[in-house]
Amino acid sequence: MSGCQKNKTEIMLDGQDTVSESETQDDTQAGNDAAEDLAEAKISAEAKPSEMPVETEPEMIFVDVCGAVTNPGVYELDGSSRVFQAIEAAGGFLPEAAASAVNQAQPVSDGQQIYVPTQEEAEEGALPAAIQPADPESETADANGVVNINTADAAALKSLSGIGDAKAQAILTYREEHGFFSSIEEIMQVPGIKESTFSAIKDKIAVK
Repeated sequence: MSGCQKNKTEIMLDGQDTVSESETQDDTQAGNDAAEDLAEAKISAEAKPSEMPVETEPEMIFVDVCGAVTNPGVYELDGSSRVFQAIEAAGGFLPEAAASAVNQAQPVSDGQQIYVPTQEEAEEGALPAAIQPADPESETADANGVVNINTADAAALKSLSGIGDAKAQAILTYREEHGFFSSIEEIMQVPGIKESTFSAIKDKIAVK
């Protein structure tokens, strides 16, 4: 091999070595850039505010607890509270209270008065005039005979077409377990009340 050919070969080898070294540097830089991008993305994700839904404050109501309780008065409660929680807020029953005369599982509503009678009052079936319950008809049905399914008793419910003893009791049980109906359509969630029954009574019921 001539000296010129040898030099040419050496130059080509030197060029290949140079290209190889350059490619290695490019790969290293690309790896460093990827690592930096990953680190920046992680920092950005950690700094991003939580997208979890913010819990809203519960609706608060006021109820008047009176009668045979330790501390009668007006109390502020969560809107989903039951009668027993209102009585607990008032310090609980007095020894002479007729606890069995009170439906402690009933949902409470804003402005409601909860009266706990004494054993003597319960036995006599009499309440002080100031806290006698209003006429059930005025609470459960309007002048057109539309029944308020949130306050109606079994008798008022049975005035509706297709509602007998069993379905009336099912409505009362549902109301005690789930609270007031939010719409008349919700009554179809009551066991035994299907769309056909609802269609027959929908014009005669309301939620207030």
